[in-house]
Amino acid sequence: MKAGIIGIGKMGLSHCSILGAHPDVEEISICDHSKFLLSAFKQHSNYSCYTDYKKMINENNLDFVVVSTPTKLHFDMVKYLLDNNCHVFCEKPFVLSVQQGLQLNALAIENKLVNQVGFHNRFIGTFQAAKRYVDAGLIGDIYHINGEAYGPVVIKEKTKTWRSDPSEGGGCLYDYASHVINLMQYMVGKPERVSGTILKRIYSKQVEDEVYS
Repeated sequence: MKAGIIGIGKMGLSHCSILGAHPDVEEISICDHSKFLLSAFKQHSNYSCYTDYKKMINENNLDFVVVSTPTKLHFDMVKYLLDNNCHVFCEKPFVLSVQQGLQLNALAIENKLVNQVGFHNRFIGTFQAAKRYVDAGLIGDIYHINGEAYGPVVIKEKTKTWRSDPSEGGGCLYDYASHVINLMQYMVGKPERVSGTILKRIYSKQVEDEVYS
């Protein structure tokens, strides 16, 4: 397979490592705006390097592309990939609105393409085993499920990033709590309704640091 990666940040570098070692991946193209990162890849790898993802797609017959850029860029990138017959693995959160997500989902189905979002926790052995136990009825009927996660989602002014802008990152609910929501849906199915939610700001000025639903 021929693979592409858009965005060579923390997660993008992880995907480079994974794909570089995958026996079924023969060629890899990468795209990023950092000339420093690209120069390192040009010197130490045989990856094709680009600063324009559309040019990367147009010049290579890629089978699939990994999108690991800030969330605000996901919609346009994933749409372009699906329109150009590429299977997609997109880091979470997928997009910043339900409407955009539904549009891309419909496009992937129409074009018969894989459009996977990076909720990797459900593939961890512990959660896979728990899912088997639930499905087999080994712990009986499920009446209540509780999910919690704690991570580096507090944004202080001096460490302000795209995650601290609601129009770019969406806040803790989109960025970190989405992992918990996905796991709970995986275990017991999608919720019928949400009766109450608190989106609390502690240090962040524009987005929530804590979510309780």
